[in-house]
Amino acid sequence: MLVWYIAKRIPRGIALLLNFITIFLTIFLLIGCYNSSQDSTFLVRYQINSKSSFYGSIQSSFKESSSTVGLEKVKIRAGFMGICIDKVPTTYNLQGTQETQICYPRKNLTTTNLYRDLSIDLLTTSSNSSSASLNVLQLGELTSVNVIHPYLLMATIVLTIIMFLSLIYVIIPGLPGRNYLSLFLLLLSPTLVLISGMSAIWTHIGIHAAHKLVPAASMGMVSVYTGRKAASMMWFGFAFLMTICLILYGLKLKELRNGEDDTLVPDYNTNNSNNSKNSQPSYHNYYYSDSSSYGTKA
Repeated sequence: MLVWYIAKRIPRGIALLLNFITIFLTIFLLIGCYNSSQDSTFLVRYQINSKSSFYGSIQSSFKESSSTVGLEKVKIRAGFMGICIDKVPTTYNLQGTQETQICYPRKNLTTTNLYRDLSIDLLTTSSNSSSASLNVLQLGELTSVNVIHPYLLMATIVLTIIMFLSLIYVIIPGLPGRNYLSLFLLLLSPTLVLISGMSAIWTHIGIHAAHKLVPAASMGMVSVYTGRKAASMMWFGFAFLMTICLILYGLKLKELRNGEDDTLVPDYNTNNSNNSKNSQPSYHNYYYSDSSSYGTKA
C-alpha cells in the first residue's frame, strides 16, 4: 500500500520539483546584472569593436583626457534589473576606488560620471552647436529600460510561487478544499505558460534585434553578444512550466477515465453515504413497527 501511495503521487512530485527549479531559475534571471556576483547572467553585452576601422579614432578620443584612457575596452552587460560595467581601467576613478567592475540599477544612469565619460563625439559641426555621439552605456540602458521589460518575468515568478504552494497543499492528503485547489491549478498552469511564453518571446526578439541592428546602425563600431546563459535559463523555465501543465492535465484525464473525478462535487459520496445511513434507521423502524403491529394483530 505504501508503494502504491507513493507511486500515485510521483507525477505531482515531479511537477513540484520542476516548479521549485523554475522559481530559482526565474529569480536568478531577474536579478542578473543587479550586482557583480550575477554579472554572468546578462541578456546583451556591448563593447567597442576592436576590429573596426574607427577603433583608432575612438581610442584617440579617450586619450584626450588622462582620466578616460582605456575606456574603449569596457564591456557593458545589460540585464533585466541592472547594468554591469566591466574592464574599467584601474587608472579611472570609479567612485573613489580602483575597481574594474561596477553595477548600476537599470534606470538613472545619466547622472553617473561614467555615463558622461563613455560618450564619444563622432561628428561636430563647424559652429559646435550640435554633434553626433556614441555611448555604449546608453545602449545598455536603452536595452534594459525601453526594449526588455521585467514585468512579465515578475508576474511569472509570483504565479510560479503560488503554484508551488498550491501543489504542496494538493499533495498533502486529508486537507479540506483540495479538489477546488486542483481545479484552480488547472486554470493557473496554462495561464502561467502563456505569460512565461510571452516573456520569453519578447525577450528573445529584443535580444536578437539588438544583436542584428546595433552593429549595422553603428557602422560596425559596436559589437553585440547575446547572453546564452540567460537565454537557456529563460527557455528552460518555460519548458518546465509547460511540462507541469501537461502533468496536471494528464492526471485529470486519468481521473476522468477511471471515474475518480470529484473536482466539482467534493465529498459528494461521503455526504451521500452519511445521508443514507441517517435515513436508513427511519425506514427500518417504520417497517419494524408495521411488522410488530401485524404480528400483534395476528
